Amino acid sequence: MRKSPKNRRAMPFEQWPEPDRLAWLAATTSGADDLLAVDRPALRWRTTSRELFVRYYGIWLAWLKSRGELDPVLEPGARVTRQRLTEYLKAQRALGVGAKTLVNQAVSLRHMFEALAPEQDWTWMLPMVGKLKTAVVVAKNHSDLPSISELFGLGLHLMRFAEEKHEGSPKQRAIMFRNGLMIALLAARPVMRRENLARIRIGQHLVREGSQFFLQFSKDEMKGGRGRAAPLHPIFTAPLERYIEVHRPVLLIGKPDTHGVLLISKDGNPIYPHAMSSEIGKVTEAAFGRRVCAHEFRHAAGSSIAKEDPKHVEIAPSILGHADYRTSESYYIFADEYAAFQHLDAALEKLASGPEDPEIK
Repeated sequence: MRKSPKNRRAMPFEQWPEPDRLAWLAATTSGADDLLAVDRPALRWRTTSRELFVRYYGIWLAWLKSRGELDPVLEPGARVTRQRLTEYLKAQRALGVGAKTLVNQAVSLRHMFEALAPEQDWTWMLPMVGKLKTAVVVAKNHSDLPSISELFGLGLHLMRFAEEKHEGSPKQRAIMFRNGLMIALLAARPVMRRENLARIRIGQHLVREGSQFFLQFSKDEMKGGRGRAAPLHPIFTAPLERYIEVHRPVLLIGKPDTHGVLLISKDGNPIYPHAMSSEIGKVTEAAFGRRVCAHEFRHAAGSSIAKEDPKHVEIAPSILGHADYRTSESYYIFADEYAAFQHLDAALEKLASGPEDPEIK
């Protein structure tokens, strides 16, 4: 029997026990005379990492509470034992949490424990994390992935279908158009990860200069710690205008647009990265018979460049945003990122004139 999603919900910060809240504030507050930043690792975490660690710690607290083991007066580190942590990870696995996510949870908790109880030695967790990592088998063969051109074509098809067929309610068409836009954007700019895509804000990350849109992210928002700015091909101008002016207001269902987030869920709120990835997975599985998660768009882009345009394989580091080029050490980076994106656009543009649309199963 499938477990209730409630068992995976994180306890909100305001509901954390007082010792945990105070420890978190101490770990994330720096003063003018604070010369020991090395003792406060949380101050150096990226925003996305901090949010992830806090969410997993909230799930840990919620689990303790569900077992009646959340003593509100104990310090955070006093609740942690090897046996209890092992039982927690087993319970998460029993709820259907994947092996890679389980590793992320264990790593996140270790970071949080170190931040909240820095006086304790947490090195005993390293072998536990190591064993979890060895249990994760990551498939390196992406030969069954659709090409990046096929994924881009699927995105275009969904937007065209939503506009031309006039099937379903306005909200259903808005969701289809949004899904197509998400897939096309991720295919055209695989430098983005799902968190980047889900958090695009109009006027901040998505800006317009004349008839062309640009995407830009600060170094704190990118995994490689390097700011990125990329022009979007003019093929995106009309779909973005249509989505912002017509479909996005439908998805907002009358809720105040105070956040400016581009991609809206069916409930009228900014879409969560996990929900967005789930939508992309369902659509790609229907189209290709193979679920393509958001991260695999990067594999599809790298494979497509290597297979279909080997003469220009050196653009892959720019396209994928590798901060350390040893990640793709056989490639040579283009000095001009703009030229690299122009080249990718040239390959994708061939689909815009009307190739055969992929069949939606």
